[in-house]
Amino acid sequence: MDEPEWESSDKLAVENIMDYDEVPTDTVQRKASSILQPDEQKNLWQAMCTIDFWFLFVAMICGMGSGLATINNISQIGESLGYTTLARSTLVSLWSIWNFLGRLGAGYVSDIFLLRRGWPRPLFMVFTLAVMTGGHVIIASGFPGNLYVGSLLVGICYGSQWSLMPTISKEIFGVVHMGTIFNTIAIASPVGSYVLSVRVIGYIYDKEASGEGNSCFGTHCFMLSYFILASVSLFGVVVALALFYRTRRFYSRVLILC
Repeated sequence: MDEPEWESSDKLAVENIMDYDEVPTDTVQRKASSILQPDEQKNLWQAMCTIDFWFLFVAMICGMGSGLATINNISQIGESLGYTTLARSTLVSLWSIWNFLGRLGAGYVSDIFLLRRGWPRPLFMVFTLAVMTGGHVIIASGFPGNLYVGSLLVGICYGSQWSLMPTISKEIFGVVHMGTIFNTIAIASPVGSYVLSVRVIGYIYDKEASGEGNSCFGTHCFMLSYFILASVSLFGVVVALALFYRTRRFYSRVLILC
């Protein structure tokens, strides 16, 4: 009674082995293997001893820091420009949507251009930081509806940094210590936010405030602050461009392997 079951299971195992043998193993191994060889994987200390780590860290201070500073102050900016309470609440909600679209879109688009055209991911970091610079300038300009346009650009580009940074970290430094390296570079977000929110935006706002309750109304309240943020983002473009030139040969290996 048991023999047919054993025979069927043995036959199934043999068929599975035959199916496995038919898989093009060379292709599978090349696709599944890391770009970096085992001896090229870096731990946190080894990564911090490279200039690429600090280029990425400084670029994230400029991008994530200025983006987080914007969401921290967007409601107060709207109040100074005469936006209603409903409009300010809508802007905060829309920011979450733009942030999500930036994270999804940057990862998807960078994958396509990397695998099909060989464009390095740091190039997309250059592009998003440049667009973020334009978004800060729009917020500083103070024209009617500027916060809707500016928060759209800054929100998408801010989310893009959170998609590109961990991927670039993994590709440059390897996957073995990716968690430690990624979270260390992510410290750039609160560091940049503190400097830009408290020491720049908050300080200038207090200087400009003259109304009741130490409040400020008008385009002058945040204009200088956001021109400074635009300059910071522009500096991030230069740093990301330096990272792009340093890693372009490395990313050429991705196109060969894929």
